[in-house]
Amino acid sequence: MRDATPADIPRIREIAIAAWRATYADLIEPEAIERFLARAYTEDRIAVRMERHDLLVAGADAVEGFAESVVEDDHVQLVAIYTQPESRGRGLGSALLASVRERNPSLDIAADVLVGNALGEPFYVARGFEPGELLTEELGGELVREQRWWLRYGSSRNRP
Repeated sequence: MRDATPADIPRIREIAIAAWRATYADLIEPEAIERFLARAYTEDRIAVRMERHDLLVAGADAVEGFAESVVEDDHVQLVAIYTQPESRGRGLGSALLASVRERNPSLDIAADVLVGNALGEPFYVARGFEPGELLTEELGGELVREQRWWLRYGSSRNRP
């Protein structure tokens, strides 16, 4: 794990596009996915995200995943955590999450997950997150339901 650099921006963009298309194809209309990606994951937008948030990358020889987080008031908001679809199941997401936890050891972590996300929901459950409030968000012009998942500071399952 390491902090992302400007040289990582094209790869982060590639991973985000591939992960979004693979993860949300059955949950969000394809046009909404493409509108969201065209706005949220341009190289310029990723550069802004890198300036304002913690952006970590993971991978052995090349960047295969990233996590974006930001401290908000009394907790860490996990803005994004994605790996290249063919790299899933290799522990990169867990390692990225552990790095976020290590950087913020005394704060709760929140992650907003699309309801019905068959990859995201089990990932968070297996790492000790508990479901919280339901939210309505707009993604690419489509209203969606998200569940906020919480990993509470001091939970026996969230130690680095």
